[in-house]
Amino acid sequence: MTTVSPASAVNQGTGRQDGPSEGRGKRIAIYSLVLNLLLAAAKYLLYLYGGSTAVLAEAVHSLTDVVGSLLVIGGMYLSEKKSKQFPWGLYKIENLAAVLSSVMILLSAYEIASMIVRPAPLALRNLDSTMIALLLMATPIVLFSRYEAKMAAAVNSPSLLADAENWRTDLAPLAVVAAGIGGARLSFTAADSIAAVAVLVLVVKAGYGILKDSMKSLLDASVDSKTVDRMREVVKGFPQVREPISIQARNSGRFIFVEISVNLALTRLKEAYKIALDLEREIKDKISFVERAIVHVEPEKKEFLRYAVPLADREGAISEHFAKAPLLVLWDERTSDGAVVSQEYLENPFVQLEKGKGIKLAEHLVTMKVDVLYTKETFEGKGPEYVFGDAGIEIRKTNVLDLKGLRDHRPEKIHTMEVLS
Repeated sequence: MTTVSPASAVNQGTGRQDGPSEGRGKRIAIYSLVLNLLLAAAKYLLYLYGGSTAVLAEAVHSLTDVVGSLLVIGGMYLSEKKSKQFPWGLYKIENLAAVLSSVMILLSAYEIASMIVRPAPLALRNLDSTMIALLLMATPIVLFSRYEAKMAAAVNSPSLLADAENWRTDLAPLAVVAAGIGGARLSFTAADSIAAVAVLVLVVKAGYGILKDSMKSLLDASVDSKTVDRMREVVKGFPQVREPISIQARNSGRFIFVEISVNLALTRLKEAYKIALDLEREIKDKISFVERAIVHVEPEKKEFLRYAVPLADREGAISEHFAKAPLLVLWDERTSDGAVVSQEYLENPFVQLEKGKGIKLAEHLVTMKVDVLYTKETFEGKGPEYVFGDAGIEIRKTNVLDLKGLRDHRPEKIHTMEVLS
């Protein structure tokens, strides 16, 4: 197997969103931090104003969100760093930041549970204004969560996406807490504690979801099946590719790393390199945020190989000149055991030409799908050499006198197409 790793594959991927989008992502993370600080402070003041345990639980939740926002910002800055120790970059720091963010969410769930079991000794009061204030808090959360989710998709940031998801989960606890306070307003005092329990359940669910998705990326789980299917369609769009052997892709932070193995209907290394380079570029054009693509190519595996020899006569004497040979013999050998399964003699239709008969005969053998040509003549610098080279036909010089001697004393047995030259 030949591994073709184009030079551009070690550079920054064309799908990578650098420059303005990077700065935009950081600004969004800072906006999230500021909003979390404001909401945490507002909820704590609202707790002091109304005495609701559920509101205090929400304040603790927002405080852990502040820590999560700090982790997101730190992860985004650190993920850009590269060094000799980390040649593949530190992109997974973003996934790690998302994991730590989820851990903070789960810690907040523990604090909320503690508050439910041991509520603060404050009587509920000012319930109407507390409920209205909570509902008003939903407006900036809805607007910012939608904005951050849109920008996270634009820059393909898992940490920003996790933060946007966290903002969306904040809406349900707010509604539940407001409902609990409404129940308390109607003299159902246990409603506040029930609301706090509901907040606890929602927070645990959100934290677990973010933790699961982030750990999958850290453990190099494959990208989603839809993205892999799109890559497979790109590969199948290359006519030289007989079949994609495997497509493996993983996330690292916001970027995707891809390894593709394919069977190619050619044997020349130069052509295989070009196909691999074109395939890499097409993958980056069609699939966003591909940072690196490595293409492994294998020549097409054949069940039979076709051989050709120019003959001077039907008795099997090998001609001294390729283009002037009146006859050619072609035979097919099974690659598994070298058995000859078919043989035919062909007249040289170009032997009477004054010029260009060597090139014409070479092109004719290409149409006959010959794999290996035995000849006494060398083609260095001549037209047939380029025709055979472009077609991937291997030329083997021989000094054997006749066909029988060639078959009896042929030292090599080809069982696979191993030559890439």
